[in-house]
Amino acid sequence: QIAFMTLTLFPIRLFFAAFMMLLAWPFAFIASMGSDEQELEKPLSWWRKIVDILLKAIMRMMWLAGGFHWINVKGRRALPEEAAILTVAPHSSYFDAIPVTMTFASIVMKAESKDIPVWGTLIKYIRPVFVSRSDQDSRRKTVEEIKRRAQSDGKWPQVL
Repeated sequence: QIAFMTLTLFPIRLFFAAFMMLLAWPFAFIASMGSDEQELEKPLSWWRKIVDILLKAIMRMMWLAGGFHWINVKGRRALPEEAAILTVAPHSSYFDAIPVTMTFASIVMKAESKDIPVWGTLIKYIRPVFVSRSDQDSRRKTVEEIKRRAQSDGKWPQVL
């Protein structure tokens, strides 16, 4: 049964998940096209919020194809008014991407990640706080940016 499913169901799921990822790419690319660095520092405009909803649906379909039919959450997610910053840990697997793609919360990540083909476009779309490992002053700038986004009175999504 495992061999049969590996040869039949796995390729179908893999194809569908890859298709969803490639379907999401043009939306993220168009929504972030023409954006300069100053615009990335501003909250989303109304039409980008619509693209945001569409991308969340596409990402949910991608996780569904990957076998995550239902994601159990213990407790409830804190509202932005209650907690502007959420902590996701221990960052030990690719499963950390699930809450990021389902919420499109602002995240903190290394700057090199934006250069990954296809996935890098989606990363840039969610406008994370990039940390540069080569810049000595990057930690201070990152903390300042997290504080600025957290104190924006709901103009920015929660920081993850």
